[in-house]
Amino acid sequence: MRAIIIPAILFIYLTVMVVLGWPSYTSGATSGLLYFGGTTLCLLCIVLLHFNLKRTAKRRKENRN
Repeated sequence: MRAIIIPAILFIYLTVMVVLGWPSYTSGATSGLLYFGGTTLCLLCIVLLHFNLKRTAKRRKENRN
């Protein structure tokens, strides 16, 4: 359950930050590399966190049995 909830909350937070940062990107204050690169890096971290939490939950379940 944690493997879904925590990454989902982080994804919603990232979405809000991307929307709030869009005017800065369109005005030219933020470069495309920083805007899209940062977004991509955060998405990658969220996906890796999801799989790490999933693996941890699986190990925990196996240790209980």
